[in-house]
Amino acid sequence: MRIPRLPEVLLCWCALCGSFGCGDTRGRYPAEGSQSGDSGDQQDDGDGDGWSGPDNVDGPPPGDASGLCGNQFFAVTSEPGNLYFVLDKSGSMAYPALAGSSKTKYQAVSQACVSVVAELGNEVNVGAALFPGLSGGDQCGVGEEVFATRRGDEAGTYSGSQGPVTSAFAAAIDVGPLGGTPTAATLESLAPILEALSGKTSVVLATDGGPNCSPTRVCDARECTWNIEHSVGCDLSTNCCDPEKNGDSATTSCLDGAATAMAVAKLRDRGIRTYVVGIPGSEFYVALLDQLAIIGGTARATEPRYYKVEDVGNLKATLLQIGRQAAASCEFELDEAPPDLGYVNVYLDQTLVPFDELDGWSWVNDTTLTLNGASCAKLERGEVGRVQVVAGCPTHIASLEESSW
Repeated sequence: MRIPRLPEVLLCWCALCGSFGCGDTRGRYPAEGSQSGDSGDQQDDGDGDGWSGPDNVDGPPPGDASGLCGNQFFAVTSEPGNLYFVLDKSGSMAYPALAGSSKTKYQAVSQACVSVVAELGNEVNVGAALFPGLSGGDQCGVGEEVFATRRGDEAGTYSGSQGPVTSAFAAAIDVGPLGGTPTAATLESLAPILEALSGKTSVVLATDGGPNCSPTRVCDARECTWNIEHSVGCDLSTNCCDPEKNGDSATTSCLDGAATAMAVAKLRDRGIRTYVVGIPGSEFYVALLDQLAIIGGTARATEPRYYKVEDVGNLKATLLQIGRQAAASCEFELDEAPPDLGYVNVYLDQTLVPFDELDGWSWVNDTTLTLNGASCAKLERGEVGRVQVVAGCPTHIASLEESSW
């Protein structure tokens, strides 16, 4: 089995629990007497061994538990996240990926996605949908799921160059670009499928333009995608989305930004984040794509807030970065419940994390805990090498000063 490229996770239970006065105060939250505002871990007793435990026991904790209260390790697991690709296959994706190139933008995107799925392997569960839909010949058909979410390939040697999951994924998204960009309707349609997935789910929305295809939208030249993209004959004096000039279907080219933002917001309300990837052609819609990234909970720290790909040669690296964030789970399952939930602490790279439902950690149930807020974000950014869950000392509760640590 592939070893996930995720932080090493360890749970320590202090074999000397009786020496620390553990009570029988099992409960969801730290017991009375838990420490707040100081380190919460044991202090060196000055005898040179770097540990505060009694000297009449079988040695101090092992070196990899230095400074922590614990000397017995238990298995801790976390389920892989769901990485769900929602790919734009509209007609403009048939344009060359680079000037003079025979590869289309859609081919560049699909090939990068396949490479990422192959590299991440069983670190993630993967699924995919394409828009517009594949059936019915409707240029604005609602997008459809083409690859139901499943665990990626385990590491190994396969008869072909790809494992069976990667091969099936590649075949599912191997289509020709055609039609409009019904982003809002597609995300709305996918919501029940995405919500039904267990664990953490992240959507990767990859597009080269603004959403359109609304059946009800009408607009002036400022909101017409033909005008926004400076198509020939479509300046501000000529509304190319005017049905009286260009037929009844012209209104389907009106920018459908508000409905798309609402669809992304609904996913976020259900705990599903949306990563927005703009490939060449999307530069006309920076403000909208930034808004979608912010609403989707994945905004970058610097502008643009969405993931802008100017060179499709960098697309795989961008998608892999997103994929690793999606793979990192902030929820950890212990192989057994600690004897006392009020005597458990969590460390990220041996730095104590306070018990805090906003930015620290908290219990989900007696055998499951989760990192929250800033702590989870740090793990997802790949800044954590080891997560340790240590039992035997009173839980350190966040002080006011640490509440946004």
